[in-house]
Amino acid sequence: MNDLKFAFRQLLKNPGFTAVAVLTPALGIGANTAIFSVVNAVLLKALPYPQPDRLVTLWERTPERGIEQERVSGPNYLDWRGQNSVFSDLAVSPGWDSSDFKLVLSDVTVKVHGMHASSSLFTTLGGAPLLGRTFFPEEDRKEGNRVAVLGYGLWQRYFGGDPNILGQSITVDKYGRHDYTIVGVMPPDYGSPGECELWLPIGWMGLPLDDHRSAHLHNVFARLKPGATLAQARAQMNTIQSRLKRRYPGETIGSQVSIVPLVQQAVGRSFRTALLVLWGVVIGVQLIACANVANLMLARATSRQKEIAVRLALGAARWRVMRQLLTESILLAMLGGGGGVALSYWGLKLFVTASPANIPRLSGVSLDSAALIFTFGAALLTGVIFGLAPAWQSSRSNLNEVLKDGSHAASTGVSAQFTRNALVITEVALAVVLLVGAGLMLQSFTKLLTTNRGFRAEQVVTAALDFSVSGFDGWFRPTVTRPQVYLAELLEHVRQLPGVQSAGAAYRLLRHDNHPPNQSFAIFGRPIALEAERPSVEANAITPDYLRAFGTPLLRGRDFTEADTLEAPGVVLVNESFVRRFFPNEDPMGKYITLVKSPGPLGSRDSAGVPFWYEIVGVVGDVKSLGLPPEAVPEIYHSYWQYPMDGPTLIVRATGDASALTAAIQRETKSVIPNLPTPEIRLMTERVSQSMAQPRFESGLLSLFGALALFLSACGIYGVLAYSVAQRRREIGIRMALGAHKRDILTLVLRQGLKLTMAGVAIGLVSALALTRVIQNLLYGVTPTDPLTFAAVSLVLLAVALLACLLPARRAAKVDPMEALRYE
Repeated sequence: MNDLKFAFRQLLKNPGFTAVAVLTPALGIGANTAIFSVVNAVLLKALPYPQPDRLVTLWERTPERGIEQERVSGPNYLDWRGQNSVFSDLAVSPGWDSSDFKLVLSDVTVKVHGMHASSSLFTTLGGAPLLGRTFFPEEDRKEGNRVAVLGYGLWQRYFGGDPNILGQSITVDKYGRHDYTIVGVMPPDYGSPGECELWLPIGWMGLPLDDHRSAHLHNVFARLKPGATLAQARAQMNTIQSRLKRRYPGETIGSQVSIVPLVQQAVGRSFRTALLVLWGVVIGVQLIACANVANLMLARATSRQKEIAVRLALGAARWRVMRQLLTESILLAMLGGGGGVALSYWGLKLFVTASPANIPRLSGVSLDSAALIFTFGAALLTGVIFGLAPAWQSSRSNLNEVLKDGSHAASTGVSAQFTRNALVITEVALAVVLLVGAGLMLQSFTKLLTTNRGFRAEQVVTAALDFSVSGFDGWFRPTVTRPQVYLAELLEHVRQLPGVQSAGAAYRLLRHDNHPPNQSFAIFGRPIALEAERPSVEANAITPDYLRAFGTPLLRGRDFTEADTLEAPGVVLVNESFVRRFFPNEDPMGKYITLVKSPGPLGSRDSAGVPFWYEIVGVVGDVKSLGLPPEAVPEIYHSYWQYPMDGPTLIVRATGDASALTAAIQRETKSVIPNLPTPEIRLMTERVSQSMAQPRFESGLLSLFGALALFLSACGIYGVLAYSVAQRRREIGIRMALGAHKRDILTLVLRQGLKLTMAGVAIGLVSALALTRVIQNLLYGVTPTDPLTFAAVSLVLLAVALLACLLPARRAAKVDPMEALRYE
């Protein structure tokens, strides 16, 4: 307690020193606390289920084809469920099923996040419903009982938390409008991490589980049995998968099974890496701040050397002196920790506000007790780190030299100077690593901004249409209610709007991930391989005028026309990647392809009148995905009138401001298709910008902390040189009295500063060469060892260091020899 009181008195005597020594670590502690809060909520916090560490997701995996995670077919899921002995339960939900369910209320229809799920989902995840029950196993059968389980948030928002909700009916419009009886309500947060709020039986998803072994459509969840490990589960599931692959040689079955903990799957490998890298960067900034404060403490200890020497001379033990000095350091760090908590509170708000919307579990980020405990620990460790070296140096003073009046031998000893120089070199090295990382991320982001994606996003507005609701049928049957009829009429109306240059539609606007293509196909005239051995492509469907509206070039052949209907001969367009991959040395025009397993002869059709074979009539430019990194894969385009799907997206190119068309498109959609849900209308530039939200966020934060590291390093260099000039005032006076010019003194000080900087830069560059490989998967179009970035960072640091050295050097050059010698 006496040490603490004395430390308070010492700090109050030097308010300027105290303010700087508190604010500097506060920056690092605040940033660390904020990032820890995010890491804790997103990566470390357990999911709201019993024994959440036992929950995993299962995927089919085919590494030889570059497929790490592929959804599971229904028959494979059923076989996994029946043959494994490592899982207490498995559950399934359709992965192709949109999470937006239309809940029809008395006065409005709202979209809610929901899923069709097997009854085993609730036993797999664990936990009991808040009210009622979950699904019975018999409700998994095709079109069985129409029952529903509500999430807590949905129950509260639209049903007022009615305790008598069980037995009431809700209407859901998804693949037909049906009434479902509410049988249960789940507790808060049960839908994490997908924020699901409505569960319907899997029997109403529209497809049976026991058919189409090659159709990889489903997500699978599982719970490990007590005592079972991930390694055991992988080994057994791979054995089962090998057995299935041998039993069904003609089917497309992954060669292995990928098993990923549920929380890791929810966060994603890319963002997990980015978040941990960001935390590492913040720790680097904290270490630089510690080095700065340690140098301040060393300088302050110099001014107190006589006081410390007297204490030692009077019998104080060296460990006692070290304890006192460490107490002062820790007190400073604790005060900095208090400031850091305040900074982290505002920083956390800013982080959450600026973060991409697709970060999972971000809503759970808060400055909780775990964050405060972390802050206390970080402050304590910080105090020890920046206080240990000064305390050790001060306790080892030469008493005889220090107690001599006018002597500065002890204060300017080799050991103390070495410590100060080592701290500055460490600061510069850390700053180099952080700035190289920031520079690589900025270069990567610039490449993302300027890459040619194969379309022109400017002046384009998109409208996502949802025909999955009731009132539409007969996609291939020539009925008046088939969606093609309404879509064609809507396109015609939109093209007549003032300010519209062209309009088209596509089944899938753009790929949002970089999973390998999964649509197998065969080329006429070449041997038709088994399903599992066929090549794969991405399959899309577009209307006439889509290419012009989207800005994708037609390189050869012709575009689709309104005559390319179901009754006409089948035609397709292919992209450049398709031609390079499958027709490297021949002309693809006029060749035929099929997507079915067992096609009939050329020109034949199936029972629904759909052609077996499609002629390649044109080649279009590659269109890159919205995933990271943007990439193109072999892709084929059907005529939408021949190959319709239920969720087309309208593409409208404007002659001017595309946003001005939003209201008109909504109005025309409502007029032409009254019972269609309100379309989601967005500018194409917004979609592209959103796809780059994560790299923009990451590069922005790394640049911010890199700049902070640069500033702190410059402050460290300036502080050491300013202190050195003050300590060498007499030496400089003698040099000038003996004839040294101001230029010589200027060179002397600049040389000292630049030597330290160059040593730090060299160490930092070597460290960066090793450490930047960690962010390799976050980069696009730039290597982790990009020489331009390394050179630019080195030059920037040398330039900043030169500026930091200049002020102490000019001060040294202005020393009056007579005044310096008289003072001494």
